[in-house]
Amino acid sequence: VFNSQGKFVEYGGGIKGSIAIAKESLVPKKKELNKSQLQIIVIILISILTILIMGLLIWKWRVRQRFRKEQQFRKQRELELTAIRSQMNPHFLFNSLNSVQNLVQQNKGREAHLYLSDFAGLIRKVLRNSEKEEVSLAEELEMVEQYLNLEKLRFNFNFSISVDKELDPHNTLVPSMLLQPFAENAVIHGLQSKPENRQLSIIIQQVESGIKISIEDNGIGREEAKKIAKAKNGKGSKMIQERLNILQEKQGEKYQLDIIDLNENGETGTRVEILIPEER
Repeated sequence: VFNSQGKFVEYGGGIKGSIAIAKESLVPKKKELNKSQLQIIVIILISILTILIMGLLIWKWRVRQRFRKEQQFRKQRELELTAIRSQMNPHFLFNSLNSVQNLVQQNKGREAHLYLSDFAGLIRKVLRNSEKEEVSLAEELEMVEQYLNLEKLRFNFNFSISVDKELDPHNTLVPSMLLQPFAENAVIHGLQSKPENRQLSIIIQQVESGIKISIEDNGIGREEAKKIAKAKNGKGSKMIQERLNILQEKQGEKYQLDIIDLNENGETGTRVEILIPEER
């Protein structure tokens, strides 16, 4: 039997056998891989697998490194937040003790006794909330109301606190010690130097983007307050601003603080507006 190129294939041993051999010769034979080719393929596959495994390990290592850095950054921010809160409490206590000293100097023993009694209760609230990053709005308002009542023992002024009916103060969280520093600034820097008709209002409203807190006084204004007491620099409000910045970086939510000077129709005063984003 010969193939189509005229090359001898083999002996058929008969017509049927020759026909069968001839048909087989027409079918192309599969090219078998030799040993060297198999070795090359195996090496290529092993190389690809090794590269994939190495790439996966490098990717996991980079993810772990990024996660570790984020954890370190978050921990650092939490420590900074704790440090700021720990600075605010002595600042608050110092101003309150000054108030007691002023009452004693004015020979107002009964008022000083009442002040110290209420002051002890207020200190318990401050110490209880100092370790918390957030407290309920009801707790925060209770503490600032107690503080304002204490300041009323020193000199006369009127204050009001209004909460939107749509808000549930007991189930609404706000940063701890948020309102007191601004209320203190309004009383000490704004109202104390005003001779009469001293008014302070705190209004909490539900807005589309969260909670809006307004602290407004009809005091002498920031410019006049700076002239009277240059040594006082509003440290509490600066620390609150820094706290809000850290909370914004930590939680990825935008806290907003605006301090507005009120000068209309010959009236002066200051309004502080704080926007707390809605919890998600």
